[in-house]
Parts: sequence; structure tokens; C-alpha cells
Amino acid sequence: MARIDGRVAAREAVLESAKLAAAAAYRAPMLTGKLNLKTEIITDEDQDPIIDFFEAVKSISPVMFFDYETLKYFREKGETLPILLLGADLTRSELGWDCGACGFETCADFNAYAKEKKGGTGLMWGGPTCNWKLMDFSAACDFACASIAQCRLDCRAMGTIGAAAAGVGFLPDCSIRIGVPIGPPGDFIYFSRSQNLNAISYEEQREGIVRTSPTNWQAFPGSTKPCIKTKQDWWNNMEYVKFEPPSTEEQTFTLECFDRVMKVSQKHTPHVTAWYNEKDK
Repeated sequence: MARIDGRVAAREAVLESAKLAAAAAYRAPMLTGKLNLKTEIITDEDQDPIIDFFEAVKSISPVMFFDYETLKYFREKGETLPILLLGADLTRSELGWDCGACGFETCADFNAYAKEKKGGTGLMWGGPTCNWKLMDFSAACDFACASIAQCRLDCRAMGTIGAAAAGVGFLPDCSIRIGVPIGPPGDFIYFSRSQNLNAISYEEQREGIVRTSPTNWQAFPGSTKPCIKTKQDWWNNMEYVKFEPPSTEEQTFTLECFDRVMKVSQKHTPHVTAWYNEKDK
């Protein structure tokens, strides 16, 4: 009888849970029956392009920074978190329901606009989007995460990973992508990220949280000028959200960041997309 190290078995179980989650995503109830869901499981060195993309954009996005530190930590530790990547093309409607939820009067109008204009990626996703297909895609993501939860493992559906994956060429025929990192077997790492404390100071973490979730730090808004509680004694020196254009320095910094992002995309996309070309042969 073989003896199996429990930690090794647990890491193998994480990968198996990713496979079960992919199966669950295809089993999710569909309103349209037209989603054409695509999934991949990304592990080990195939995550490096995604991590590089995160690194290029982390300086202007605290959210991206935190997710970058999490993925990088486990990659360098040799315990890469498997990522279930889910995607679909939501820019065409074959339904003919003419519901108007997308902002167009008819599905034909929606399709005509999408055929001419689609291709922009926005901040995270492309568009325009059929709302019914979006609900189907959301259900697929929910079923995948529920399957992982039933295995008593951590997971989190992340638009940031979807955006990074899109930036380096994963699932090229999709307009929307969500990445679900799974595991590790052990601590609940997404909200207790001890690995990030060494990479960023407390002050930087606090500033990032306030910037990304300002409404959680606002005083009572009934005065129509709510201050932001950035300090313990916030009432002694009140600070407020300011509506003003970015400074020249901020614009320059952002453009430099986007230049780094473009270089990372150009570096990795040919290699990533070559896999799809080989698969289609």
C-alpha cells in the first residue's frame, strides 16, 4: 500500500477541483442557450505572462497591485495557484428578443453596431454586451465558484485576472474574461494576505484602500460635502474628495505605465496565441 504525503495530495486536489469547476461552469443553467462558454486552466509558467502584465500596471492600480503580489508570491514559492479562466463573446445576439436592455431598440441594431464598432477593450472588457448572455456568463462563473466551495477550497472570481489574461492574448475570441484562482489548501489568503505586508507599507495599503473604496470611508453625506476618514482624528483636519483633472505629472506617469503595458503585451501575445493556432489545426 502506497503512502501519500497529505500536503502533496492537497495540492493535487486543488488542480482536480479546477477541473470539476470547469465541468460545473458548463452545467450552469442558461437563459439563452447561446453562450458558447470557453474555459482554460492555467498553471505554472503559463501564468508568467499574466503576472508580468500585473507588474506593468500595478503602479496605477492598487487592486492590481494586491492581486499581483498574491499570484507572484505563490508562483515564486513553487505552489502556483491554478487559475480557471472563463470567457465568452457577448457582442452578438442571436435571440431576436428586442428587449432593449443593451441600449438598442432591437437585436439587429445591436448586432449592426457591434459588427462595426466592437474591438475596444474598455478598462476590463470589450463591448457592446448582450445582457442576457451576460447573465448566462455570470451563472457559469457562479457555478464554477460554488463547485470549488463544495471542495472546501478558497477561490475568488477576479476581473483583474481576466483583464491581464486578455492583455497578453488568452481566449482571443472572447469579449469578457474572468479568472478564478483556486487554493491554496490552507489559509484564506484573499482577505488575509500576509505575503503582501512585506511588499507594501501600512500607509501605502491604507491609501490604496481609501482610493479604491472611498465610499466606505466617507462621513455622513447629508451635509452634501462628506469628508474622507483618512486618519484616526479625521475630524481635526478634514479631507475631501476633489473633482479635478489629473496633473501633468500624473498624466505623464500614466502614459509611461501604459507604455510598459504595451511592451508586455507585445512580448507575450505571439507566444500565447500560438497555442490557439496549434489547437485549431
